[in-house]
Order: sequence, then structure tokens, then C-alpha cells
Amino acid sequence: MRRAFALSISILILSLSLVSAAGKGGINESIDLENTGISSVSYDATFYWIDSDQDFTINVELDDDSNISSIQIWTQICVNSGLCHPPNPQDMVIDNTTGIWTASVDSIEDQTYVNWYFDLVEGENVTRTPDNGWGWKVWSDCWFDGGEWGGANEDEKLCGSPKTPAIGIVGTVVSVLIAAAVIRRD
Repeated sequence: MRRAFALSISILILSLSLVSAAGKGGINESIDLENTGISSVSYDATFYWIDSDQDFTINVELDDDSNISSIQIWTQICVNSGLCHPPNPQDMVIDNTTGIWTASVDSIEDQTYVNWYFDLVEGENVTRTPDNGWGWKVWSDCWFDGGEWGGANEDEKLCGSPKTPAIGIVGTVVSVLIAAAVIRRD
């Protein structure tokens, strides 16, 4: 019984070190805008945080015949440990001269990517775009996807010192110590 318990705990701790930030690293995602009321969504191809204090800006242009009166964007930042912060809503601001709606996302240290979706308000109706899940994802300049480091700053080795995440080393050591202690008692 003790051995099975120790093995279960060891596997659980080791699996924590293998959590991926999400799927295949470094591949940005976006949805098809057809029939959404949105004509374009523009943003930087990289979510910068190393040596940068600039915000990540998302711009939305609506179809000419759109009756959308406001846009709320829901953003979520996930970090290199594989965890994600809670979704953060904010109202997008329209530039009345250009008709472009804008929102900014503050970068944080150790970010893997940012993803988002929109709530489009037209009269009393609110339409989520996309209907479910996140519609867009942009990877940072220094990300870890659970197996490898990547991003624009990985070439300069500014990412992930050491290459193994701390939870992996700690998890492995704790697992071995628990297993050794239980085996020694039997």
C-alpha cells in the first residue's frame, strides 16, 4: 500500500513538471472573421517582454454595415510554468476619426503567450467571437512549451536559464526521496 501511494505521489509530482503551456509552441493562432461583423484584427506577431516596456496592442476594424456599439475583449496571459492567469475583460476604445477599436495588454515577466476573444455588443445583443474557446493566440519572445524553449530571444540564450524548469528538478528530487523513504520503511 505504501509503495503504491509513494508511486502515485511521485507520478503526480513528476507530471507537474511536464505541464505544457499549451500544444505546439510558437505557432500563433487566429480565427476566420467571416460573418463576425469584424473586417480585421491587427496585432504584433510577437508578445514582447524581454527588454521591453511596451504594451501589446490589439486593433479591430468593423464591417462597414456593422451596428456594433461596443466591444469587450477578454485576454488571458499564460506563463512558462504552464499556468494561466484568470481571463481579464476590458472595454475597447474607439478612435472616432479612424473607426479603429483598440485595447492594450500589459506584458509580464515569464509570459508564454496571450490569447483573447471578443464580446461584440449590438443593441441588446452580445455576440461572443468566437462562440467558444479562444480565437487568437500570440506567443511571446521567450516561451517554454513544456519541452523546449523558443521565441525571438531564445537565439541569444536570454530565455530559460536553466533549460529545465525548476519544478522539474524539484519534482524529480522530491519523487525520488519519497520513493526511497517508503521503500526503506518496508
